[in-house]
Amino acid sequence: MNVGTNVSDDCVTEFNNLKLGKQYRYVIYKLDKDKNEIVVDHKGERDSTYAEFVSHLQNESRYAVYDYHAQTDDVPPRQVEKLVFIFWSPDTNQPVKQKMAYAAGKEALKKKLNGLSKEIQANEPSEVEETEIKKIVLN
Repeated sequence: MNVGTNVSDDCVTEFNNLKLGKQYRYVIYKLDKDKNEIVVDHKGERDSTYAEFVSHLQNESRYAVYDYHAQTDDVPPRQVEKLVFIFWSPDTNQPVKQKMAYAAGKEALKKKLNGLSKEIQANEPSEVEETEIKKIVLN
């Protein structure tokens, strides 16, 4: 991988469709190794569940933005909505070079996606369970 990862314009367009247009619940991004460019991998419809989102994470690294909604335990309860950036880098048999390329590309993608509220780096399935995400969003 070359130093400096490019981010496709489509990544920003689909992020804005999620953030401003409320067209999606989440967008998953991947690194196109041939182009050294981050591209859109999958978009989740607005009525998608968190479980559906998790099912689309691969055994390879991915980036994602999830429009997470949660309700506080306050009286009266408040609705909280946050755009959560998730860097999924599972502890699998991925080549080290590939994991390093994803780690290097993370900041390039985040710089292009204005309006992210929270960030999570997850290396194992328990770190992307909905209870964990909800804790992070509400804190």
